[in-house]
Amino acid sequence: MNATTTMRATPPGTAAKESAQSPRNERPGFNTALNGYRGLCATLVFIYHLGAAGVMPLPHGDALSDGLTFFWSSLAYGVEMFFMISGFVILGSLLRHASVGEFLKDRFIRIFSAWVPALLAVTLVCSALNMKMLADLSFLERLGIFTANLLLLPPLVPLPLIHFGSWSLTYEWVFYFTAAAGALLLRRQPLRRWAVAAWIVAAAAFVCLYPRALFFATGVIVFTQRAWMLRYTRWLRLPSLSLLAFLIAWKLTEANLAQLSDTLFDWAGDGRWIAACIAFVASLHMFACACLNARGEFSFLKTRLFQFLGNISYSFYLWHGLVMAAVKRVVNSHIVPAHGTGVGFVVFAVGCAAVSLPLAWTSWKIFEVAVAKFVRTKLAARPLPAEALRAT
Repeated sequence: MNATTTMRATPPGTAAKESAQSPRNERPGFNTALNGYRGLCATLVFIYHLGAAGVMPLPHGDALSDGLTFFWSSLAYGVEMFFMISGFVILGSLLRHASVGEFLKDRFIRIFSAWVPALLAVTLVCSALNMKMLADLSFLERLGIFTANLLLLPPLVPLPLIHFGSWSLTYEWVFYFTAAAGALLLRRQPLRRWAVAAWIVAAAAFVCLYPRALFFATGVIVFTQRAWMLRYTRWLRLPSLSLLAFLIAWKLTEANLAQLSDTLFDWAGDGRWIAACIAFVASLHMFACACLNARGEFSFLKTRLFQFLGNISYSFYLWHGLVMAAVKRVVNSHIVPAHGTGVGFVVFAVGCAAVSLPLAWTSWKIFEVAVAKFVRTKLAARPLPAEALRAT
């Protein structure tokens, strides 16, 4: 969602191989498959929210119906698949930037250029409708909750989420600061081993307490081991099977809450750690297939449709929930009573896509590209290279 699709730091000896696997119109240093993978993540989350909206009851009552509902609910973990991208590209971003400060500034612009307008819109709607998270609160109380959400503090602090997806941005920022702190420690000479050990313990503790953050490690491992993996691409096949294994195994953990609830310590006691291990191993294979060997079943990631979805994926993630809430009100008031839930769901799905996609494209062009580039230029201490100004 918030990660770049560039892979500028390539292992020695792999450039020619990657070039041979890339389309002719692919920009140098731009991982087309990884960009399409972002589009896949956004699509899975969108499909999940279509069902979660409750316009039409999900099937249940027999083995087939229950199985379909179980699989549909696993599509929520498209968010974890976004985390894999961040784990992969953030290490490359740290290598590209001259300083950790420049890296954090770039990440701040990347996230907040689109986050601020989206949060403002959602907050205004929630306030106008007096929705649950802001119901019966004074102006100052609402302002305090808005400020905390703007700074991406929930769920690290016990305050309600205004935007349903902001928890994932909070996880992203924790990862960014963790990666930045690690870079500072590892670059420091002489190396202070006790500080590195404390950093590792702190990072592991966050994952233990917030298990959905585990999949940043997937991207980190694939990035650091990509040279080795590219030597054994014959194993990077059948990614659809590893994707299915990841979704089902991770669903078995019931890791469906952003807040501090069940932890890896709880899973160690009730056996869910087995499902978590299976999901993690499957994620390594699936993600490596996507960004290092996107052929066969994953070749669709390089199509124009998924390139478009990848470009707008962050804005699409931020805005589609608000669109769904509006379209749902219209469908439940006018379509479902007259034509039933089946027709209502079709109208709901088509209407959400028809509004969300152009809205996300507009947000991407204005906020992620134009505004972000303007802010980068204004905040630059010196002229930046062209690749640093490219919208990520």
